[in-house]
Amino acid sequence: MKHFFLEGQHLVPFEQRSPELIAAHRRFLQQGYDDGRFLVSGPSIPPTGGILIARAESLDELNSFLADEPFCKAKVMRFSKIVEFEPVQYQPILQDWFGKR
Repeated sequence: MKHFFLEGQHLVPFEQRSPELIAAHRRFLQQGYDDGRFLVSGPSIPPTGGILIARAESLDELNSFLADEPFCKAKVMRFSKIVEFEPVQYQPILQDWFGKR
């Protein structure tokens, strides 16, 4: 399993988004959590975008899943940075998520 740090960039201010689009975005995130793809996500401060820690078998698989992200599909956000990283140190509670024992 590969691990990724993603940085989202708002192209349209968050407060200008419809409640329906925000709800769709949150459902998408929840699906990622339910599938075991996402570890943590949230807005940056100041709120110019968001941060996401994800995992996938490959970057192609991750990009395929992200293609359905509602904010990206609506062109109000883009992933400005996707960096694969190797988790070397982390809290013991994360051993299962990072697949290390």
